[in-house]
Amino acid sequence: MQTPAHFSVRLLIYWISGILLSNYYLPSISILLIAFCSWLLSTYYNSVCLEEILLSCSIVVLSAHLTLTFHSKEEIPVGEPLIISIESFEGNTSEYLRYQAQWRGGDFKVYSKEPIDNAYYLIKELPKKGFNDQLVLFVNRHKLADWLKLTETAFHFPIRWVALLRNSASKRWEEMRFSPILVGFYRALLLGDRSLLSPEIKTAFQQLGLAHILAISGMHFGLCYLLFNGISLLLPFNVRRGFRVILSISYAVATGLGVSVIRALIFILLYELGIALKRPINRLQLLLSTLLICLMIQPYWIYNVGFQLSFTAVLGIFVGLYFLDFFELPQLLKKPIQLVTISLSAQLAVSPILAFYFEELSLLALPLSIIASPILPIVMIIGGVGLFLPIGSITNPLLTSLLEHLTHVTPIQVQVCLDLPEVIGLYSMLGLLVYVAHQALHKRRKKKY
Repeated sequence: MQTPAHFSVRLLIYWISGILLSNYYLPSISILLIAFCSWLLSTYYNSVCLEEILLSCSIVVLSAHLTLTFHSKEEIPVGEPLIISIESFEGNTSEYLRYQAQWRGGDFKVYSKEPIDNAYYLIKELPKKGFNDQLVLFVNRHKLADWLKLTETAFHFPIRWVALLRNSASKRWEEMRFSPILVGFYRALLLGDRSLLSPEIKTAFQQLGLAHILAISGMHFGLCYLLFNGISLLLPFNVRRGFRVILSISYAVATGLGVSVIRALIFILLYELGIALKRPINRLQLLLSTLLICLMIQPYWIYNVGFQLSFTAVLGIFVGLYFLDFFELPQLLKKPIQLVTISLSAQLAVSPILAFYFEELSLLALPLSIIASPILPIVMIIGGVGLFLPIGSITNPLLTSLLEHLTHVTPIQVQVCLDLPEVIGLYSMLGLLVYVAHQALHKRRKKKY
């Protein structure tokens, strides 16, 4: 781990600052040229401070200019045709049924007085007064009658391909004698589609702080990548890397290309590129490069909660494993301590964000995550093998019982409300503690050797 003054860290900070600046100011091309020329001129002077200031200004202005030029926020196309996806039922109010929905610009809520099936719909003309500022759509029976439910053949690639793959996988699990509860669970766990997931299981995972298990993330993608790597060993050496990359991209598309999936895919592609170029692999540098590329692809992901949680959790895990490397552990205890460190680091890293957005924390999230870490790969393997072998009748009692037990666990939640300045203050304190511990352990190592 290198100090925060490393160029990649500074570059990332400057780029994010430009994205935030774009909300208030659009730099013209002339301002960009002036900033860039000023930085070039500063390189002729022997002032590191001046050069750094002008470099930061150039990058901030460039980031703001590109953000507003190529990535302006996409607004809901009121009065125009739109394809949306109803992903899941989330509960009901006194008047409406609430659904989680998605369109090409992101997620939103749908409140309907009539039940809506989980499917893709073509809305021929979005109601002009249906949306409010929080991207919530209210529909009644009359408006719902205008929604055209799309079949698989009406989709365009890759939506049609993804839908066909998910439905084919569900049919295979049913043929292999998996129970309907497990079919919905595996469809969420392996393919990122929660449409068939039992509402009781979904609610239990959310209240217990285990919702990340049902969301395709770097953990799922990493386990699948290890599987792809193992399969590639059966092939000639010169085609192994291409085979892994093709399978990784295909799996990312199959899961719907969510934000966390794109992050994991870019991370793996950069890792494969580093190996191909015979460059030393640095986990933190890979993560920072991945974050920068993601923000270049879509700057407004920085406001996405899943994006924030994904990168913060991985950063916390890398920091935790980095400090763990300073200690010599018995071989027998190494793996269990690593699992505890990963769960503890990730939970500690994302807790301020969870408190800021959701205003509550689950006290059972950490112990249950530690327990789930070694079990999850086995459960995923069973789901993968279950696509080819009729093992459903063997695994149904155990896995169904496990899921039912989770629904009966009483959640222990605490209300924690944090404002943005408090979140920034907490992360500043955590960063300072990491830096102090980093310096102290380095001094200790130098004295030892």
